[in-house]
Amino acid sequence: MTDQDLLTRVRACRLADLSDGMDAIGLVNTGTMSRRMRPLRPGFKMSGIAYTVKLVPAQEDVKVCETIDEYMKELGEWCDDAYAFTQGLTDGKGKDKVVVIDMDGYPGGIWGSEIGMNALKWGVTGVVIDGACRDSYECNLEKLKVWCTTRTFNHVYGRLRNGGVEVPIQCAGVAVRPGDIVCGDDDGVLVIPRQKADKVVEFAEAILQGDQKARAQHYKDLGYEPDDTLGEFGKA
Repeated sequence: MTDQDLLTRVRACRLADLSDGMDAIGLVNTGTMSRRMRPLRPGFKMSGIAYTVKLVPAQEDVKVCETIDEYMKELGEWCDDAYAFTQGLTDGKGKDKVVVIDMDGYPGGIWGSEIGMNALKWGVTGVVIDGACRDSYECNLEKLKVWCTTRTFNHVYGRLRNGGVEVPIQCAGVAVRPGDIVCGDDDGVLVIPRQKADKVVEFAEAILQGDQKARAQHYKDLGYEPDDTLGEFGKA
């Protein structure tokens, strides 16, 4: 199954179905990120292909700047390093990617409103950060799809450096490899190993169909109007 075909099928399922599919093939709790990993706001979801990023604590002190120009130069040089991962997302390379960032829970704001809007232009479907997002109010206004373990107003300047791109990482307690399938919704974030994903989605689709059929009958018994969560069973 191609990645695009797989994503189409994954996106038709709920995380609950996909998690049950993981359970069915013996991967209980394998891809479930820590409960600290939360969306910035309720009511949105995403699924995509993992693009992994590792950030590590800085080992040097920052320069004491005397002028704004001096600081902006230092900031730019620091960001060239910390945000080097963006080079693999521009020019259409970010399509259907989920940026998964391992910064070991450090409360530095690697993601914010400006980079988030750039990521939208690049086709990125979401970002998952074991660490901090900042500009939360603006990110929500802009409807950015962000999951993180904490929030902050701090930058990564003086705090974090590039530790690798498209390498195996640990994010909120879960091993993530480039190319894995990453899904998020109100309930959290699930990582499906790519080599197991075809089988997981087969189980998930069957589980979803059974749930929709049962709930459609409940809707009828209770006098509820059908909605799109019932799939084909919600049609007259």
